[in-house]
Amino acid sequence: MMLLQSYKITRPLPCFVHPEKLITLLTLLFSLLIGPSLCIGNEASLTLIYTSNTLGEMESCETCPESGNAGGLARRAHYINTLREERKDLLILDGGDALAANYFSRESEREKAKKRADFIVSIYEKIGYDAMNIGDTDLALGIEYLKTLQKKTKIPFISANLKDIKTGRTIFTPYLIREIKGIKVGILGLLTPDVPLPIRKEMKAAFVDDPVKAAMDMIKGPLSGCDHIVALAHLNPLEIESLVKETPKISVIIGGNDRYFMLPKYFQHTLYVQSDAFGSHIGRLNLKLLKGGSYRYEHSLVLMHPEVKSDPEIQNLINSSRTLLKRPLP
Repeated sequence: MMLLQSYKITRPLPCFVHPEKLITLLTLLFSLLIGPSLCIGNEASLTLIYTSNTLGEMESCETCPESGNAGGLARRAHYINTLREERKDLLILDGGDALAANYFSRESEREKAKKRADFIVSIYEKIGYDAMNIGDTDLALGIEYLKTLQKKTKIPFISANLKDIKTGRTIFTPYLIREIKGIKVGILGLLTPDVPLPIRKEMKAAFVDDPVKAAMDMIKGPLSGCDHIVALAHLNPLEIESLVKETPKISVIIGGNDRYFMLPKYFQHTLYVQSDAFGSHIGRLNLKLLKGGSYRYEHSLVLMHPEVKSDPEIQNLINSSRTLLKRPLP
């Protein structure tokens, strides 16, 4: 296997180019060529946008030490909409914990959280998300609520290892397959079994199966014909390590359970990336895919800085709903 790698940290112009004032964003940029020399005829381009741990926040969380004044769904929408004008093949994925930050012991606070979750999913739908992985704190809203919410939206909720305790079947769609110029890309959702105890106590009709076993079952089964697999892995670092060792066919792992962004890591054949909490950064992978699993990539983490423009439609929706969507207390 031929491996060429280059690395740099820079402060370039933003990943989108606009005739108006250009904003300098902190971007962490990598490129990697894996496998044999690329043949143009067998190559497919894919721009993968990923987020994790929005945690029910619609705007920048001024009181959150992890994000400060960065983040916000209106900024995210503007960035993605601008990118969509430049890129034909765009895949937008959420790695989990988009909807809630905590377990809510009081029913009144849980109802507040559900209203915010409804709103966030409606914004995700306008942005054009292709899939949302179920995270552990998403379960704080209740599985029956999430099943009802799934029926309201076009966005697939995915999880290969959240299962019904009676039937052993997955509660949500376990995977998706997208084909780009004859190259099949499988998208797999995984959830850590280390669910917080208060949430786990209320999961009377469901259980979280071993994520590595669930991934292997999918890869050997319905995803066996895929050239590349993207795992939305809401797992802890040790679980990620096990996943990499046992499932080398996975091309990209999008993590995030520990809520911090990191520089991309490469294990064997697998690229491991993740963004941070409260939507401070958006992850972007420009992929060149080959049949059989080889790929080249450019990676960046784009800071949703206050000077990033906001999508006016999304911002207006947030402004008009702010008083009705107060932040719930744990």
